[in-house]
Amino acid sequence: MAFHFRQFDVEDERSTLRIGTDAMLLGSWAHPAGSAKILDIGTGCGVLALMMAQKSGAAIEAIDIDPESISEAAGNFACSPWHDRLSAILTPLQYFSAHEVGGYDFIITNPPFFANFLKSPSARKNTARHSDALTHDDLARNVARLLAPGGSFALILPSVVAPSFRLLCEKHGLHLRRWRNVGPKPSVVPVRTLMEFIRNECICIEEPLLTLRAPDGSFTPEYLELTCDFHNF
Repeated sequence: MAFHFRQFDVEDERSTLRIGTDAMLLGSWAHPAGSAKILDIGTGCGVLALMMAQKSGAAIEAIDIDPESISEAAGNFACSPWHDRLSAILTPLQYFSAHEVGGYDFIITNPPFFANFLKSPSARKNTARHSDALTHDDLARNVARLLAPGGSFALILPSVVAPSFRLLCEKHGLHLRRWRNVGPKPSVVPVRTLMEFIRNECICIEEPLLTLRAPDGSFTPEYLELTCDFHNF
């Protein structure tokens, strides 16, 4: 069954991970405006690439190591209003980085989160969720190689690992420009952190905590405002 966004539809039944709140948060929060060339790492069904196409006029390359995900992303791209600006490529980031000249104005990813955690019986889900095939150090190093001098890099991570990822990025010459913690409901410790990096040292902006749901379970006005260009509420 397709997910119906305001300007596009997405099928995600064959991809390693289904559409979820993390992708909605990252795609809505990201600022790709003015970019001519965008890279989506680990695209899955292609939802982040499609959100970036809606928010920019860029040419977008979306990579993934899972054949079924790339096949589904390519189908979603072909049915979108921006089919001529989107391409789905079956490749690991490490190989892509070694053979690509770089110069991306904006790079986005909803990366593998976990290391040393219990795994699923599904090898495909493990690849998508765990950092064995793409460590956070690999991610930071290759993004630094591919990012244009004035470009920016955005991602979402569990809040508990965000500080260590920031240190890895600094090791590779990427500096945190803005970030925002996300909590599931009031008075609960944040579980996700949205982060944006650039090459130059800068003053880091901490944006207000975003709470997803009110005590009655409804979405908060802040979440609805953030995602209003995509969600059909």
